[in-house]
Amino acid sequence: MIKAGYNYYGNEPMYSGILGTEFKADIYLGVVYYQRLRHMVKDKYQVRATGPVNSITQQPIKGRKVGGGIRIGEMERDSLLAHGISHVVYDRLFTASDYSLAHVCNYCKSIITPLTQATFSHKNVVCRYCETHKHIKVVPLPFVFKYLVAELAAMNIKITLDIT
Repeated sequence: MIKAGYNYYGNEPMYSGILGTEFKADIYLGVVYYQRLRHMVKDKYQVRATGPVNSITQQPIKGRKVGGGIRIGEMERDSLLAHGISHVVYDRLFTASDYSLAHVCNYCKSIITPLTQATFSHKNVVCRYCETHKHIKVVPLPFVFKYLVAELAAMNIKITLDIT
């Protein structure tokens, strides 16, 4: 910078081209390096309404090359909730993900004991534990929750749901 006739630190007095007065600000004058990003939108965008899902959890698979969806993690969820748009979180994490209907016995509070039995006229859902169909309610639940309840039942851990 000194060989070129400039200040060692790059701070040079600058003058207004209109008034000819000196600016009251330090303006750096010197070599600046830029790095150009070669990312293009057409290579980065990812959109999905429906597509392949995991056969076990019924949730969308990840990965743009296989037609998967964009995963919403904890930080994305927290930032959406902090902005007060809980309906978007509900839609993305439940409705568009692994929405399913479950039969719950409201008497024994079990999600895995109701079983569909075919009768002469129609299908009837009966609780295997209570042996009745009077207390069965249909509630929307994430499929992965039903999967978790079945896995815990295999370890002899019972999950009860209080449906009001």
